[in-house]
Amino acid sequence: MPLSLWLDQSGESKISVRDCGPMNIWFELLAKSSAIDIEIVPPGSALHSVIGDRTKHVVLAGMDDPKTFRAASLQSGLNSIRKHLNIERPNTNTHNRTLIVDRTTSEDFYHGPESETHMSGRERRHVPNLSEISIDPQLKVEIVDFARVHPIEQIELAQETNTMVAQHGAGLVHMLWMPSGSRVIEIAPPLPPQVEKIFERLAATLGHRYCRLQQEGVHAPIDLENLERLILQ
Repeated sequence: MPLSLWLDQSGESKISVRDCGPMNIWFELLAKSSAIDIEIVPPGSALHSVIGDRTKHVVLAGMDDPKTFRAASLQSGLNSIRKHLNIERPNTNTHNRTLIVDRTTSEDFYHGPESETHMSGRERRHVPNLSEISIDPQLKVEIVDFARVHPIEQIELAQETNTMVAQHGAGLVHMLWMPSGSRVIEIAPPLPPQVEKIFERLAATLGHRYCRLQQEGVHAPIDLENLERLILQ
């Protein structure tokens, strides 16, 4: 989002960005959809360019600080991404999909020397019994592992969702695409105080209803009956 907004403001069409491993697919999609020439450079090369002031550069501020969430800024970012990636807005806000985001896989990238962290996905945290949930068959419920879904499809799924269930993690960021007034259910293991309420605050900024379902540990099973009640409320 910060990169997309900066491209709008700067008018640049040829840039280099720091290698972000599995997230590079978003850069590649941006280049393909917007005809922007993007060179992905290794972290060390990017660091030398910045510290040594060897080339014109800019350090973009993130937009993930819950103290600075602003609905207008986030909406501008969403509009910018839609424009650059050629994503159409949904025609209606009457969707009734319940999307359950399940961490079922991990990325091999995080075991290699290129990664600064060495756990991801299921290895880092997951809900072992989440796929066993039983919901009224009349409801449109879909279980998905976003790590195995193309970025455009991720956005399209979220745009047509009015209830999202996910364990604490990046998957919950997709609430950005949901119609205002949707419901977000966060499965929350023990968390550091500085991140404990980040998604609760994001949901409030976006005008969503928020529920929290406690999890005893980052790999502990949850009370599925309680989750079902939250979904059906």
